[in-house]
Amino acid sequence: MNGSAAARLHTADGVVEVAFDALDRPVVTAPDWTAAAFGLGWAVARHRRGQMDFMRRRSHGRLAEVLGPQAVQADVRQRVLGLAQVARDCWESLPTAQRNTLRAYADGVNAAAPNGPGGAWTPVDCIAVTQGLFQELSSDGQDVRMVEVMRRTLPAAVVDFLLDPQDEFAVGIDGTPAEAARSGLPVAELRALMAEPPPPSGRLVVSDGRPVGSNAWAVTDGSTAVLANDMHLELTSPSLMYAARLVVGDTSVTGVTVPGLPAIVAGTNGRIAWGFTRLPADTCELRELAPGTAPGTYRFEGRDRAFGIRRERIAVMGGDDVEVEVRETRWGPVVDQLRGRPLALSSNLTDPTALDFAVVGLYESADVTAAAELLNDCGLPPLNALLADTAADVAWTVTGRHARREGGPRGFSDPARDPWPTPRLAPHELPRLVTPPTGRVISCNNGDAAGRTASLGWNYFPGTRARRAAGLLAAGGPHDEAGCGGPQLDVDASLYAYYRDLALRYLPERAPAALRALRDEVLAWRGTSDHDEYGLALLVLFRELLREELFAAVTRPCRRYDESFTYCYNGHERPLRRLLDALSADMVPEPWPGPAAFVVGMLGSGRALLTKRTGSDGPTRWGSVNALAPTPLGGAPVHGGPPEGHAGDGGVGLSGCPESLRVTQPDFGAAMRLVVAPSRPGSGLLAVPGSPAGTGPEDLDHIVRWTQGKSHSLLIGEPAPYAGAYGPESFPTPPGRTP
Repeated sequence: MNGSAAARLHTADGVVEVAFDALDRPVVTAPDWTAAAFGLGWAVARHRRGQMDFMRRRSHGRLAEVLGPQAVQADVRQRVLGLAQVARDCWESLPTAQRNTLRAYADGVNAAAPNGPGGAWTPVDCIAVTQGLFQELSSDGQDVRMVEVMRRTLPAAVVDFLLDPQDEFAVGIDGTPAEAARSGLPVAELRALMAEPPPPSGRLVVSDGRPVGSNAWAVTDGSTAVLANDMHLELTSPSLMYAARLVVGDTSVTGVTVPGLPAIVAGTNGRIAWGFTRLPADTCELRELAPGTAPGTYRFEGRDRAFGIRRERIAVMGGDDVEVEVRETRWGPVVDQLRGRPLALSSNLTDPTALDFAVVGLYESADVTAAAELLNDCGLPPLNALLADTAADVAWTVTGRHARREGGPRGFSDPARDPWPTPRLAPHELPRLVTPPTGRVISCNNGDAAGRTASLGWNYFPGTRARRAAGLLAAGGPHDEAGCGGPQLDVDASLYAYYRDLALRYLPERAPAALRALRDEVLAWRGTSDHDEYGLALLVLFRELLREELFAAVTRPCRRYDESFTYCYNGHERPLRRLLDALSADMVPEPWPGPAAFVVGMLGSGRALLTKRTGSDGPTRWGSVNALAPTPLGGAPVHGGPPEGHAGDGGVGLSGCPESLRVTQPDFGAAMRLVVAPSRPGSGLLAVPGSPAGTGPEDLDHIVRWTQGKSHSLLIGEPAPYAGAYGPESFPTPPGRTP
């Protein structure tokens, strides 16, 4: 496997040299970081110029220009948000040094691909790509609307029950398990709701948010600190992440970037290492506006106010242009309506001052304290940041601009009473934890006491993955790259043990043949999400059907009030289990006659769905339904189809599930896996599901190695790029994982 030809580039800041290692990963050597941005743009554009154009188009609503009518709906949504103007305003507000970085990166892109698709690359296009990441990691207001509708239509006790902040899997940032408080069940209110007859079938009520944002932990034994980070994002072809190394003087920054983004987003500079996970922060506001007495107005402060009107024209390849009229308010665009009343959106995504590129300052950070201070005042999306340094310290803190809130689930903001602009927390008010007595910091998108106390968010994911990671890291073993990286591949899926036991409770040993077959399939499950497991596919559907049926029943008034209502509370596992624990003859949704019929009915429906999907009524292997299917760029086929994998999978059967540390879905999972001790970057490990070029046999090789849990050496440009590759053969087998 030969790398691309080296290049010597002349820039206004001096000569930049770009070399490629045997895996085609670039090493950019430059006189300063601005020139390094030029080299990075040049290298990325050589490999990913088409992907970069797709990403800027997607953010600013210009996909229909190249994809045709199928992309119009997505473009309309983006045009309503007005992100192109937000990006231009952001550019005007950036400090000079950051503008120079973006200009240099754009110049490098255009030097490498002067006739790239979509025309010349501009600094604002870098902002567009960053906005796309912001959008994927931020709330769109759906959870705010959910809370508002629930409070208008349900008894207060039921709302509190459905938005219960307690988490039976809770674990602190330091890995210490926490106890969930007990509370009463609003039995009478729930019974009354479940007794209502179901409406005609419609779209699903439960919206299951992907745990976008990843796993990360940093561990120290007092002499060496190690960081492990695997970012869970959309699996795309080409891959979303791109490995690179930047060298300026004695500092070498190695890690991953996103094509179009002029920064290493996770990696090491040889003094510190950094990684991120999503923080489901409370950064989005919806305001319901009362219609004015005159057409085209809304009522505010006792009088009619005219909407501002912005008109957008969407060019459509192979079709007529589409005109979009957007109503603007002082708080932001009108994005939707509720019962005829306009809803205006404001969020970090639409605020040009919430985004900047100060993260490049990490290149020169000397320790975790300096890095944390920089990140607290950095215009990144709301993220958890995990850090390690050569002094063997580890740290956790958060990034992003955060509104000053009272905390807890929040509905619509009041146009008249809530202050505007919304006041923000100062950087020094953001929480931070440095080298706790446990010697570890852990974040897996779960809620934590520090974040809740600071009222950073409320719609957290449960601590299932974080608690599992804490247990594995506390179990002993070497605190080296293999010991700290091994849990990234852990496929324990014990969350589903509850659903296995529930099914067996209602499936007697002596039962009709059809029920015995269901019982046997459930009993076949061995507790993991390994691709060879039987029974898990059935349990996953069983849980989803139970969840939909129960939550649809207790939120029927919400759907009557708002036909767009969805229950999108990420922490719904606790209320779901409490409902299932309380099953009785009069606590089963209509029209089910009793608990046994309900539970067995849901299990049978799950089996029927699997049969329809696989064409077989026999037991289903997890890898056959959890097979790799990355999202193709612009709808193009991926290498003519998925690579061959495990026999019978019809492609690569993926081990892992959203509730395992090894998070996978067919088009979603670890867009990169990084493990590094900043004191010995030569032993660092990196896995990306795709090659730098994103095409050809080399790309397939990277993908297959990634699915097998293997990696390459982190030290880009050094000999033996496969040295230190890890996988089942070199990582110790974690508990709950089959060899």
